[in-house]
Amino acid sequence: MPDYLEAIAKVIYREWKSAGQFTGKNHPDEESLACFAENKLSGKDKEIVQKHLISCNICAEYVSVQLKIQPHLSLDLPLPLEEKIKNMVIRGSKENLFEIFLKLKDKALEIIQTSGDVLVGQELIPAPVLRSRQINEFKEEISILKDIQQLRVLAKIQNKNSKKFSLAITVKDKLSQKTYKNLRITLIKDEIELESYMTDSGSSFFENIPPGDYLVEVSREGQKIAVIDLKVKA
Repeated sequence: MPDYLEAIAKVIYREWKSAGQFTGKNHPDEESLACFAENKLSGKDKEIVQKHLISCNICAEYVSVQLKIQPHLSLDLPLPLEEKIKNMVIRGSKENLFEIFLKLKDKALEIIQTSGDVLVGQELIPAPVLRSRQINEFKEEISILKDIQQLRVLAKIQNKNSKKFSLAITVKDKLSQKTYKNLRITLIKDEIELESYMTDSGSSFFENIPPGDYLVEVSREGQKIAVIDLKVKA
């Protein structure tokens, strides 16, 4: 019976989609916006989405995030929309992006670059201050924190054996320090989701990760609220 219902649902969805889901009054769904960002919409639907994006900052912000985390995407846009999206990408790259670049050593971690503050004992120290103090190497575990709009994102990285590392992500409200509920935290490599968890505790844990370039996306109710650009080399 479930397979039968699923088949019916797919038929209904195809009919609904072929009828044209854009009315100009409502927001396009997330799939449609993703298809727009990847240049996969038909000419008519693409034109309707473009008109919607010019007047809707919410949907334009979504597309700008897609272009920011997938820089290979290229869109041919009307000039007013191109400027709007470009400005959102530039602004969003500063507001939503948390960069961490580390090196695994035998029993230590070396900070190469980060846009966050490093927790040293009970003190949070900006990375440039650490460099001025000639401190960039830490034993086995390091905690890096960054405020992103109303969020406080903590990334805790632990060196397992210079070949693998673990990553714990915790998200709290910047002012109240309460954890966020209904969060999805996703680990991505080469545009492929490796692990993804829904959490009401505001925390997720990923382990046995080999060195490489990763993205960690934090989303809530389908909207990305933070992106961590994590690069770890051996």
